[in-house]
Amino acid sequence: MMDEPSKVSVPGEGVGSWELLGVWWRFFWRYAIVWALLLLGGGCILNFLSGILYDSRLLFTLTLIYSSTANAAASLCVFVYILNRHFRRSAVMVSTAAGRPVFRAKLRAWFHYYWRFLLFSFGIALLSGALLPLAARWLGQEPLAFLKYSKYVGNVSMIPASLFAFQLLMRRKGGKQLLRISTCGGC
Repeated sequence: MMDEPSKVSVPGEGVGSWELLGVWWRFFWRYAIVWALLLLGGGCILNFLSGILYDSRLLFTLTLIYSSTANAAASLCVFVYILNRHFRRSAVMVSTAAGRPVFRAKLRAWFHYYWRFLLFSFGIALLSGALLPLAARWLGQEPLAFLKYSKYVGNVSMIPASLFAFQLLMRRKGGKQLLRISTCGGC
């Protein structure tokens, strides 16, 4: 039987920023590992397919579709896993606003997280990519030489994008609140 939340807290009322950061980190490292494993498996399949299929446009399209699907699947799996579950050495947990582990509520909460994550990730990557040549010029380097680092900007932008999306999801108030940080009673 699931542990029922004994005390419900809203960020700013009892549970502070450190707890929010801790809960997000518990989500993010699990998500990053699952996503990396899915991408490694997809890379192995892609290497196999490259020997069979010789159309580079088709392989590129398959790669884009698979990586997007793997990203969504990894975040969904981890999101569903951590909701309404206490963490091993912590009494703090993320719970749905209803307090019951209803899959529909979990799916709705994930969707609201994921579309924000996509927007933030794209925006941060776009802004960072635009600022990269300016930073190169400011450092006295050739701006075109710094473009080789632009491939890392999208991956790095996922960290703050995930944090911002998670934080916004937790800060919804009233009837719009989908998730909350709770402490479990018997943990």
